[in-house]
Amino acid sequence: MNQRYCYWSVVDGDYALMAQAVVTSARSVGVFHDFHIWTDRPIEGAICHEAGKFEKWGCLFKLVFLRDHVQKLDYDYFVWLDMDAYFVRNPGNILRVLRGSPLHVGLESDLCNPANRRPDWWDCPNMQFAQIMRARGVRGNAIFNVNGGFFVVRREAIDAVFDLTFEFWDSCRKEGFTFNDEPLLAYAMQMLCGNPYIHTVRGTADLWASDWTGCYRDKLPDGQSWWFVDYFTEERVPVNPAIVHAMRSKPALIAQGANHG
Repeated sequence: MNQRYCYWSVVDGDYALMAQAVVTSARSVGVFHDFHIWTDRPIEGAICHEAGKFEKWGCLFKLVFLRDHVQKLDYDYFVWLDMDAYFVRNPGNILRVLRGSPLHVGLESDLCNPANRRPDWWDCPNMQFAQIMRARGVRGNAIFNVNGGFFVVRREAIDAVFDLTFEFWDSCRKEGFTFNDEPLLAYAMQMLCGNPYIHTVRGTADLWASDWTGCYRDKLPDGQSWWFVDYFTEERVPVNPAIVHAMRSKPALIAQGANHG
């Protein structure tokens, strides 16, 4: 099979302006893979599709668009990016992070780590979340959380990812937890990957990491190293990813996208 991939996302409003900044940053560092973006306005450098009205609560639309629209595109793999990202270097072949898995979502922290300082994730106590995951088939000693801003999936795995995530959502809801996309992706990833320890953010931070604490707050990433802070242990790890999930840089991304051209 010809291993081709594209980036994709779903945006409207200010997120469409941020998408313009993301695509422009990618092109400026020599990334020429296609961006397919479902949007409410044109985005230069991307292949645009009409987003229409979509339910934004919990970001579950990512999974619905993946099943209903994205898998119809003629690519072997699909790379989701939240559009508060920024390319500071060409990341090279994204598919290297799959390591034989049909899905890659960066695994951030072990919820079972006794050094954790944060006791819960999305209002679910860590040990209870671990019990829920294990009761539904996750067999690893570690139970990882994820950030939903970046994932890579093989076309043939899309239906399995959708089914796993929404079956997990439904079963958790019956137990009183209505999760967004992140616990669902964490579950699908740990069910589908053979070795979760080769998919950690620490091991793949040359490619992508999330600046959730705001090292680049209100400004664009500049390609220098910065501190990734573990969400649970608060350990600080130096990282320098090619793609920064610039969560706290939204105003700068909006301004750059609005000024494009």
